[in-house]
Amino acid sequence: MMLLIYKLPYNIKQKYTASTLDGEKIEIQMTMKGYRDFFRPTTFKGKMLIDDKVYDVFEPERSDRFIAKMKKKMNGDRYFPIIANENRTDLDDYYTIQWADDKFNTLYFIHAKNNSRYVAPAQNAVEANKIWGEIQHFLR
Repeated sequence: MMLLIYKLPYNIKQKYTASTLDGEKIEIQMTMKGYRDFFRPTTFKGKMLIDDKVYDVFEPERSDRFIAKMKKKMNGDRYFPIIANENRTDLDDYYTIQWADDKFNTLYFIHAKNNSRYVAPAQNAVEANKIWGEIQHFLR
C-alpha cells in the first residue's frame, strides 16, 4: 500500500515573484504534478504562467542509462523540466530549472532568452541574494 501511495503524482501549485540577483522581477504561477519513480529521479509536468505568458513544462529526453538513473535516485536528485513558450515560436524563449525543493517553495532557474538567473520567492535583489546563498550547497 505504501508503495502505491509513493507512486501517486503529487500536485504543485505556486504563485510568487522571482527576482534576479540584480533585482529584475517576474511574476510566476505554476500548476504542475511531480511523478515519483522507484528507479529514476522524480519528474515534473504541467504549466507555468510567467508574466502573463503561458509556458509548457516538459521533461526532455534523457540519455541516462538504468544504473545512472538509479544512482541519481539514490542521491536524491530530481529531473527538472524545461519550460518552453506554449506556441514554440521563440526558440530561445525558454527557462531551465536548476534547482527547487520538493514542493517548489524555493526555486532557481535561468531564462535562456537573456541568460537571466532568477530565484524565488524574492521581491528584490536583497531577498534573491539571501535565497541564492541558502541554495548554493544544493548545486553541483
